[in-house]
Amino acid sequence: MAFPDAVAIKYDAFTLCCRKLLEHLQVLNEAVHGDTRVTSEGCISLFDESMQQFFKRSTASSPVEAVEDLSGLIRGQAGLIRRQNSAAAEVFNRVVVTIAEAAPTWHYQDDLEAHHRQGQEFARRFYAKSSWPVTLERLNREARLVYEYDLPDLEDLSAIGMEPFGYRAAPLAYRASYPEDSGETMRDVIIVRFLFDHNFALYLAYPYLFLHEYTAHIYATDYGNDRFNDGWMLYAAHKFLREVWFSPEFLASLQREQANALFPGLYPRLRYGPRRDYDLAWDIAELVSDWGRFMAMTYELAAFTPRRGEGPFWPTQFINALEREFKANPHRLRQKIEAAHDLRMLWSMLAHS
Repeated sequence: MAFPDAVAIKYDAFTLCCRKLLEHLQVLNEAVHGDTRVTSEGCISLFDESMQQFFKRSTASSPVEAVEDLSGLIRGQAGLIRRQNSAAAEVFNRVVVTIAEAAPTWHYQDDLEAHHRQGQEFARRFYAKSSWPVTLERLNREARLVYEYDLPDLEDLSAIGMEPFGYRAAPLAYRASYPEDSGETMRDVIIVRFLFDHNFALYLAYPYLFLHEYTAHIYATDYGNDRFNDGWMLYAAHKFLREVWFSPEFLASLQREQANALFPGLYPRLRYGPRRDYDLAWDIAELVSDWGRFMAMTYELAAFTPRRGEGPFWPTQFINALEREFKANPHRLRQKIEAAHDLRMLWSMLAHS
């Protein structure tokens, strides 16, 4: 399922222009290095301003026309900074040239599928050291992408469950099933949403967002434990992506800004609950001072299967108890984590109320 034509034209231009800016990002960083007047952040802000004007004003009827409209706006921004930093202005002009060259054959679906495959590969790498068959056996699952422009009404959000990014639905969202117009039902779908407030920071986050959907919902045994899936796992994916960025085999395929894309663009948009659970996972990882131990806890939670006497929301109960213990006595909690050989043993050592 694709966007309507009028929306697709603008999303084509958005993804193309962001892709080409991403390819020139290192050159831009070098152009402004040491310049106190012009910064990378300032240049990207001008780029985003051009994008917002384009979304609001362009009436292009084809991707090529859309790129022409957007190019004119970007050239105008380049003119604003030319006297201060001609090298940075030239980067903008180079982006304009490359998007014009690519526009006739560019399709947003191809670009998003590339991000999709990248995030899926990172997710498989995420679970590579897990010893839990229940998740390892799910690593061959692959989601289909569905594109949505219209958001559901606020009342509808309560029916499908609030998204982690507040009252606005998340840029990407997993659905175990999704109804097609034909009446058939698709399984394992990632919804890609697009509104005319998208910016370069969100584009940078696509590898992270796809990684999260796979690690938290598709490969994990998702029993609706939001404190884990859309909190703890937001942190685990972010920290893992930072670790991947430092590995030689992935340096060429992931830029630093992509590896750290949760900040500053997405984190401030998180609702209180997911942000609290992200922060708790961060605190636990820092407390144990052992990334391997933290990941072992994460793998066990991701592979949760209820045993006798346990309900489907045991991971939420466990995180609740973990949070209480952390607030009461972090030092004692670290000792308990170090003494426990698995999470159920740790559970037996925690206060449950």
